[in-house]
Amino acid sequence: MGPSPSRVLGDAGEPTPPPLDPSRLRVLRELAGADRACTVGELAQALGGHPNTTRHHLRALLAAGLVQVPDTADAGGRGRPATRYVVTPQGRRTASGVVEGDPAAEEYLALAGAFADRLAALGVDTSEESRAVGRAWGASLAARDVAAAGGGPAGPARERVVELLHRLGFSPVVRPTPDRDIGREGGRDIGREVELRTCPLLDAARRHPEVVCQVHAGLVSGADAGYGGSGEGVRLVPFASPGACHLTLASAR
Repeated sequence: MGPSPSRVLGDAGEPTPPPLDPSRLRVLRELAGADRACTVGELAQALGGHPNTTRHHLRALLAAGLVQVPDTADAGGRGRPATRYVVTPQGRRTASGVVEGDPAAEEYLALAGAFADRLAALGVDTSEESRAVGRAWGASLAARDVAAAGGGPAGPARERVVELLHRLGFSPVVRPTPDRDIGREGGRDIGREVELRTCPLLDAARRHPEVVCQVHAGLVSGADAGYGGSGEGVRLVPFASPGACHLTLASAR
């Protein structure tokens, strides 16, 4: 049950791949967030781009080993079946924003694991303290993003939280929710329910979910508030289903 680990360090001697072009990364992340294989047309419609441009990006991602065409690809109906694409494990890691081959990432994971072990060893309920640490962390990350954007709004709070979760290595997938759980932000409907498919601190979370998962819930709350949202109503259910933790994003103001 629960998410997969976000890979941080590559195999010995494995080179770190160059960063993807932002437009190509958008295609990869859109595909990583889908729950099925997608055609060029479906991706182009979701991203608002031209099918030829999307096809060009997919060919490059395919050559890089970040996407693949499943053997069962079949659009059904008459004529030639449309080619469908899915992300590979390497593609999902790349979409999550986790840097491979970075020694600093290894030190971060070791420090975070030691923090979780120490806090859990206190033998008292540390959930509120853990959540407070996460809120401070999320607020700091959001403040940095807001400053980088010149202090002005750069998109709906929920969308920015999901983007942050991508960068931190959680591989978030937003799920459709009932109308009562959908907030209207910036002219778009932003669902509240999210699956977290990978976790950068999975080993520590399995040992001490009362610490690590509360930190992550606080992170979402603090970031949402920092991006201009309410920061309220965040709920994280660890290891809720095979392959994912379940996150409820903050309520709209």
